[in-house]
Amino acid sequence: MKKLRITVDGRAYDVEVDILDQTGPVASAPAPAPVRSAATSAPTPSAPPPARPPAAAGASAGQLASPLAGKVVEVHVKAGDSVTAGQTLITLEAMKMNTLVTAAEDGTVKEVLVAAGDMVQEGQPMLSF
Repeated sequence: MKKLRITVDGRAYDVEVDILDQTGPVASAPAPAPVRSAATSAPTPSAPPPARPPAAAGASAGQLASPLAGKVVEVHVKAGDSVTAGQTLITLEAMKMNTLVTAAEDGTVKEVLVAAGDMVQEGQPMLSF
């Protein structure tokens, strides 16, 4: 049995490992020095969140871009619909998992640029507002 210290995301964990495939005595490595993690500060509550995530490549202002490459499963809105922040607009499927694409802010859909069954690339415009 060998004792090791493993660091994951700045947190140190002491673990014991059985060495199964070695035939001779196990050379002992010197114990690592204690890990000092960088101090992280909590975000200040007075800092306002960004108004809208940055536009992905390929989409212009007033357009909703696909956050990932995948297949459009369902379009939940049509041209002329009013939407509210957080409302689901499109369901995408990638790697057998569905991703709900939601509105970042209130607005009105001007044009739907994709349909159910379409394949989209990351950053491809799907709706315009």
